[in-house]
Amino acid sequence: MDARFFEMARAATAGSSQIRAISDLADGSRVRGATESRPSEFSPIVRLQLTDDEGVLEWEETAGSVLELGDYRSSGAVRTGGSLDAIEMEFERLPPSKITRFLSRRDDKLTPQRGLRRFDFQTRSLLPSDFPEDGHALVFVHGTFSNSENMIAGLSTTDHGVEFLQRADRRYAGNVFTFDHPTLAVGPILNAMDFQRLIAGSRAKIDLVGHSRGGLVTRWWCETFDPFADRCDKAVFVGSPLSGTGLAAGPNIRDSIHLLTQVSKALQTVAGLTAIAIPVFSVVEVLLRVLTSITGLAARTPVADAAMAMIPGLFAMSRVGNNPELRRLLESSAPAGDRYYAIRSNFQPSDPGWKFWQRFRKDRIVDAAAGVLFDGANDLVVDTPSMIDLSDEIKISAPRLCDFGDSETVHHLNYFYQPQTAAFLGDTLLSV
Repeated sequence: MDARFFEMARAATAGSSQIRAISDLADGSRVRGATESRPSEFSPIVRLQLTDDEGVLEWEETAGSVLELGDYRSSGAVRTGGSLDAIEMEFERLPPSKITRFLSRRDDKLTPQRGLRRFDFQTRSLLPSDFPEDGHALVFVHGTFSNSENMIAGLSTTDHGVEFLQRADRRYAGNVFTFDHPTLAVGPILNAMDFQRLIAGSRAKIDLVGHSRGGLVTRWWCETFDPFADRCDKAVFVGSPLSGTGLAAGPNIRDSIHLLTQVSKALQTVAGLTAIAIPVFSVVEVLLRVLTSITGLAARTPVADAAMAMIPGLFAMSRVGNNPELRRLLESSAPAGDRYYAIRSNFQPSDPGWKFWQRFRKDRIVDAAAGVLFDGANDLVVDTPSMIDLSDEIKISAPRLCDFGDSETVHHLNYFYQPQTAAFLGDTLLSV
């Protein structure tokens, strides 16, 4: 395990969990907790080990016992380029009454800026600003594993992206905005309500670009506050779970934890996207803390499945047949489909750094996570078919779709780094 990953994990969990690096792990020192059923009394402290088993990362619970360090070394800092056998994470168990407060604090860390910010093309910065009273505006809406800065930064890495931002600045007369919002403690529909309150006094026409769960925020605003398409001209959903994602389904919470842990490592070590890897691992910690606060890490019980429901921002994206929020959208009698566009991909990596992705698809228990999480094609986070579902019968049509198909490089967290994404946004939003 690369020591850089340890430093990233420590940055992602700072102030919430204690992270220790372990090297020269002695034989037999990995402590597996007896967590097949809920213990009668929980220790107030949870200790977990993350170990590397031939490139596959595994979380193991130490059942609250004090880890005997013995002959191996544990350190708060490791030289860059060093090798680790494991990482130990320790945190206080959360009483159920404090989970919402914990999620709100994590939202404060993931999205410290809230509300509307205007994009200044000259300085490439985002500045708090009031929404225009009239005219035409473009609004970017981020997802759980991203933020407004990452969306703009992604576009700024390619010539096509810079050209799009420059043209958008002219096309919308400087009215290019981002909407920053909490993504864990509240669901997308409440984010849409907050957005409406911020723009309630405006008569401006609005185009929106929603990434991931931001697409659900976008659609809730369109369907609830602009059902007759009087204000929203166009909306582009980028990797959005319009009919949910298996990653957020309650029964999959453990598999989601394992997969997202692997993803956070690959984002840093393979893709060089540490700024995105940090929020992904931060969400891993959220899932671990909520799950182990109500049951054991290895327990297979309905109580464990319900842990996802205690995270409203994720549960709202759950790809299950009885998700009440998604059913409301998918049962819409007449969605204004002519204003909706989508960007999607089916991630099929060949780079050795993503080898875990294929191993997760095999039939062995530890490697079957992706097969359990997703029914088929997906972009690493969202089921690909879900990205065009407007209702049970209506899909976003091919002429309104930028489809990367089976891609070795394009996944959920790098759409905005692709020249094709910028080109599609330009053709869709800036054409007269």
